[in-house]
Amino acid sequence: METDEWISTLEVMSAGAILVPHPDKAAKGGEDSCFVLKQSGAFGVFDGVGGWAEEGVDPAEYSEKFAEKSAESAMRGTRDPVQIMTDAHAGTQVIGSCTACIAVLQNGGVLEIANLGDAGAMVARSGECIYRTASQQHEFNLPYQLGWEKVYPEGDKPSAADRVEVKLKDGDALVLGSDGLWDNVPHDEIAALCAKHDGDAEACAEAIATLAFGYSCDPEYDSPFTQEARKVSDGRFSKKDIIGGKMDDIAVVCAFFWQNRT
Repeated sequence: METDEWISTLEVMSAGAILVPHPDKAAKGGEDSCFVLKQSGAFGVFDGVGGWAEEGVDPAEYSEKFAEKSAESAMRGTRDPVQIMTDAHAGTQVIGSCTACIAVLQNGGVLEIANLGDAGAMVARSGECIYRTASQQHEFNLPYQLGWEKVYPEGDKPSAADRVEVKLKDGDALVLGSDGLWDNVPHDEIAALCAKHDGDAEACAEAIATLAFGYSCDPEYDSPFTQEARKVSDGRFSKKDIIGGKMDDIAVVCAFFWQNRT
């Protein structure tokens, strides 16, 4: 008697990404980086830490090299996102640092996510956010970050990354983003856009980034960032004191998954 084993595991239906630089960094393209490997089911977002600019270092160099080394590890067949992060950390030997979020689709429709810092990921299903990573910060607005140990020994290690497995269903969407996304757009609004652009990852990524950029430029918008800032102020500041979007580079990676029955 035949079983349902002919139904294959989930695959990537579509995938897309967009990088929107901070207006002040538009000339050089910003400091965020990403990679999208649709056939491998591997994705990553990396945010170059802007503080290095004060030392005369281009923060984009580290994040771009880290994205390159991450993609190389995934293309060599590495399926563990923490191992991909570890390989990239060892291979990125330029001055700087970055946050990192890597997601890999495993057999059986399991999405494995590793997140270090305040980049992050969420999974949307039927217009609702069913999972989101937590931000890793040493203190408010000081995220965990990875750097070249030779020049930045105080940086965090890939082993400090949060790791989670999410069991996906047919039609689920994955969104990875730098903090320029999460600081400006609530997760439920992102989930709604995933439902609206169901199956079209490129259009969805563009719509999400457009919304984030619009919010970031609005001085009257009560952003997730300003809400958190007021919370950590222990009542010292009110909505009148801290309000507005947070202008930043914005990286968005989007992927939709489906159950291929061929």
